[in-house]
Amino acid sequence: MTTVRRLRRFAWACGAAIALAIAVSACGGSGNTSTTPTVTATPQAVLFEGSLNVGGFSFYSFNVEATGDVFVMLASVTTSAAPGTSTNVVLGMAIGSPLGTDCVITTSVLAAPALQSPLVSNLTAGTYCVRVYDVGNLTVPVNFAVRIVHT
Repeated sequence: MTTVRRLRRFAWACGAAIALAIAVSACGGSGNTSTTPTVTATPQAVLFEGSLNVGGFSFYSFNVEATGDVFVMLASVTTSAAPGTSTNVVLGMAIGSPLGTDCVITTSVLAAPALQSPLVSNLTAGTYCVRVYDVGNLTVPVNFAVRIVHT
């Protein structure tokens, strides 16, 4: 066998060995074959503002993207007669499921305006609502602002 032929065989064998080594190393890994991406939902803050008549209610629907806590805070209540005049009247606040033109309550609290979230509920992904309502304390219509933080 000539030297040129031996060199060709040697080069071919080296090339085949390198290709095999690359192919085998690409097969390594953790053994985890999951292709489902992990989705991390970012918390969203929503301001729900409206007016409330004596004996009335108002609600706001929102979507939760991933299981997590929902925080609801009655941020402010002002009188409609003298806009900008704060009042500490206690209102009802609830989390529930929207149904037509109302919100079917699942969790509720009585709340006065404050910079805290008295209504916290752990919810799975889905559509929910927050309902604000008079519990018999209103003597005049009011304006309100509710802060909702959810995923």
